[in-house]
Amino acid sequence: MANDLKAEAYLCGRLYAALAELERLGEGEHHSLGRPDVVRKLALEPSKHLTRHLHLAGKYLMAARTRGKGGPAAAVFRSLPDLLPSGRDLPGCLRATGLQERFHEGRAAQEATFGKAAGAG
Repeated sequence: MANDLKAEAYLCGRLYAALAELERLGEGEHHSLGRPDVVRKLALEPSKHLTRHLHLAGKYLMAARTRGKGGPAAAVFRSLPDLLPSGRDLPGCLRATGLQERFHEGRAAQEATFGKAAGAG
């Protein structure tokens, strides 16, 4: 079970990074998921905070299209299903240090993926 939770923590980090990028494309640089205090809260309790942003993903996509960033936003939007943890719900609590590390590793990996894609485009 611990390995599954570590894998889910990693995916939650990747999911967070994707949702943050999608929101940034739709809302601009001063988006809510970009704030350090929000990242800390999300890393501790993903289901409590990420679920709301999953519900808003379509809104972020449409806002990005309006801002002329529809192509990159669509690519991020299409990646979301692959970033969902396998459990029925997102993990509720990732307070253990190892789980926090996995969340941030996942976040960094996904951010690096976006960086490479931006460099190629």
